[in-house]
Amino acid sequence: MIIDKSIKSKIKSELIDAKSFWIATAMISNNGWNFIQKNISKNIAQHFLIGIDLATDPIVFDTLLDNLNINARVYQTNFTFHPKVYIFQKVDNSYVAYIGSSNTTNWGLEKNVEMSFQVNDQGECRKLLKWFNDLYNNGYIITKDFVDDYKSKFVKTSFQKKIIQQDIDKISNELSKDKGQFFSRNHHEIFQKKYHRLENAELKKIRKEVSGKFKELHEVIYPQFKDFGLNDLHCHHSSRSIISRDYFNQFSGKIINAIWLHYGKSLKQLDELKNKDKSINKPHSFINNVRIQVIIHEKNIGIWLVLGRNGGSFKDREYFKNSLNNKDELNNFYETIENIKDEYWIDNGLKSVKVKDILDAEVLRQMVNQSNIKDYFIIGREINFLDEKLSKENISKTILTEFKKLYPLYELMKAKQ
Repeated sequence: MIIDKSIKSKIKSELIDAKSFWIATAMISNNGWNFIQKNISKNIAQHFLIGIDLATDPIVFDTLLDNLNINARVYQTNFTFHPKVYIFQKVDNSYVAYIGSSNTTNWGLEKNVEMSFQVNDQGECRKLLKWFNDLYNNGYIITKDFVDDYKSKFVKTSFQKKIIQQDIDKISNELSKDKGQFFSRNHHEIFQKKYHRLENAELKKIRKEVSGKFKELHEVIYPQFKDFGLNDLHCHHSSRSIISRDYFNQFSGKIINAIWLHYGKSLKQLDELKNKDKSINKPHSFINNVRIQVIIHEKNIGIWLVLGRNGGSFKDREYFKNSLNNKDELNNFYETIENIKDEYWIDNGLKSVKVKDILDAEVLRQMVNQSNIKDYFIIGREINFLDEKLSKENISKTILTEFKKLYPLYELMKAKQ
């Protein structure tokens, strides 16, 4: 059905009755945003896909940044993102959609001469929803960095249109820098502090994607361990624990601040550590032993050699500390760690020190002895998420090369049976 009058009353009616909606638009004004929010129920599921080529009000992006339960992304393309698509799901689960020329502004919805087409056919509506989701999956999470950058460009006056367009192009270019990377910008952004304790459909989906990417990485690098001299480094004996959890559970403390892929002792080696301890700190638990891991954070990928915290890795810690009382063992460890001094640091739970700043073996021994068993002991480095080393082509070689550097230290820290 063609609608050549104001579409605002139609959209209002659909919003009031909807249980979910999906809006893809080139721009949203503050008035357009307020119109939507005023006419929806409290528990409605909202999904927005917004272009950055036209003048979306920064207040809208601020609001989306503060409302983490609203599903919203910006879409970057080499050309102008220009759709105006409104899809609604009613309480009976049927769909209706509107396609036309109306942006989500007062002028677009009510005042301009616009034309829209109402779609009632359920098959066509589902095709539109698939179209939306396909684009949405390639959109970018709205972050504080993006909003701050967008605001700084938006305040320019109207006679500077050429400069404004150049600034928009810069924002688009910045967003698209992750195109060749193994992990996308979204995969990193969900590890911002504000998302650590939040769980919604959007975050669940992206965390699951991150876990899937780590699985893909594992399947590439693990068969090559022997080629890189990682002869006694093993994945978790349970396939579901090769990668850390991507979901909340009763043991998690309801927080996910990182996801990692880790390697350590074999099941046979762990079984030799079994005793009557059934607590979370049981010595034969994979995670309570020395490990090498690759871990994802907001702005980087970490490659870590790590001893557990809160009583974890107790046997390895004690063995490691005691071994450094032997002068030959201490010098061996110091000489080995000197090989990675240019990129790596040590964090003993009390302080973090660059390896290149540790000038003698005794300082190294003191750092180990002062480590707090309540905290992780980490020898690690971080690589910026946009670094070419983490591209789709290079990441597996990068990880294997860094693991090879850490492996001699892993062997020195691992308790001998």
